[in-house]
Amino acid sequence: MTRKTLGKEGLPLSLKHKIITVGQNIRLARKRRKLTMQDMAGRMFVTRKTLNRLESGDPGVSFSVLASALLALGLEDDLEKIADPEADRTGNIIDREKYDNKQRVRKDKKIDMDF
Repeated sequence: MTRKTLGKEGLPLSLKHKIITVGQNIRLARKRRKLTMQDMAGRMFVTRKTLNRLESGDPGVSFSVLASALLALGLEDDLEKIADPEADRTGNIIDREKYDNKQRVRKDKKIDMDF
């Protein structure tokens, strides 16, 4: 039985659409590989119903189900692209601003190692 969580209800519509798109992309990748839902679910160690929920864009499907689908499709390297710090435009801007401010740069104090 599917549990309801507050997180599902509070998602913005734009985010729900992105989750649905990810599900559709997984479905397309499965079909391109000529895998039936039963075969794919078996490779993922989940039920057909869970795979259907993932492919339908159900936001309640666990991250591990997504990860196992990517593994079953040979797309597991795509997981590293999620929240990639190099692709984080806002974070990179904040980092640049931190160093671009005209603050003085000081040398590290030398530690006297003379005993």
